[in-house]
Amino acid sequence: MTDCQHPILARRMALFLLVIASTLIGSVSAQIGAEPDGLAALSAVEVESEPAEDGVFSTASGLVVEPVVRNGALYAVRGQSSALSDVAARDVAALVGAATGFGAGIEQPVLEFLERALPDLAGAGPSVVGIERFRLTLDVQDGEAPYALTFALALAEVQDDAFPVARHVKGPADAPIVIRDFSDFSCPACRRFVADVLPRIEAELLPRGDVRIEYHHFPLIGSFPNSFRAAEMSECVADANPGDDEAFWDFHDALFERQPEWSGLPDADEALFDIADAAGVATDGVDACLAEGRHVATIERAFDVATALQLRGTPTVFVGGYQLENFVDLGAYDRAIGYLEAFGVVDVVAD
Repeated sequence: MTDCQHPILARRMALFLLVIASTLIGSVSAQIGAEPDGLAALSAVEVESEPAEDGVFSTASGLVVEPVVRNGALYAVRGQSSALSDVAARDVAALVGAATGFGAGIEQPVLEFLERALPDLAGAGPSVVGIERFRLTLDVQDGEAPYALTFALALAEVQDDAFPVARHVKGPADAPIVIRDFSDFSCPACRRFVADVLPRIEAELLPRGDVRIEYHHFPLIGSFPNSFRAAEMSECVADANPGDDEAFWDFHDALFERQPEWSGLPDADEALFDIADAAGVATDGVDACLAEGRHVATIERAFDVATALQLRGTPTVFVGGYQLENFVDLGAYDRAIGYLEAFGVVDVVAD
């Protein structure tokens, strides 16, 4: 799904994160998030001895592999080699294929990446490689081939305390499953998300009773001229409607629905007020709120947090700490919730 990207942040992120393309890979059952037994067999590596009680095993190529388990499910795979041979590099690629569920389709790209990148990574410290929703961390010791390598593979995950506190929420305030939407009122992709995806989330996931939706501002300053002003006004409208949590959401929906009318105007204030009036929300004091810049710092902080999270564009959607690659597909939400359940973060809801 095409999103709206910040022109500077998108370029900057390309420098921070190496990405192995996997758009053409098939998907099989991923070991991460499932029972840890069988990782060695599924990856088809030659095992030197049976796994120890803690699951650690060694391959004939000299890799020492440690499955990390949470709540009975495979959470991550760690490994190391004191001298990475060609066979050991192939074993690393095979383990990545098995643990991610991408199987043989990702093995060759990973192997080719290792062959090409190891000399450059030697002595550089931990480097992160993105493989769809997974992150492979490689730490290559300085020196010459065969290199000493430590690696770790896990789902890309943001810790809860890294997210800002949300002011605008749908669903129970104490719901353990949090869907966070980082959005820009001027972004056309965000408009499609609100029109096509958000209603399905509300209809299919909110009724669980353990899910809440949070809205977070991420105005793409430099991409859309009125993004910041619309975000400011949405907060001023919320202030003008104390005790009415729906006022923000009514204005939110109206802004997206009528986005083409105001997003490109040289001065959008009049149009924004017209939209607020038509949405039926109170606007008493909104003029003064905007004039004094009451929420400028609020929106600036929101932008800074999104930047610190290394977000590149909008909408960016998280379920718990897991960023969705495809925020349109409700199966991606179910999969992320499945991880939270598998790792014991939330209780499993019976069908």
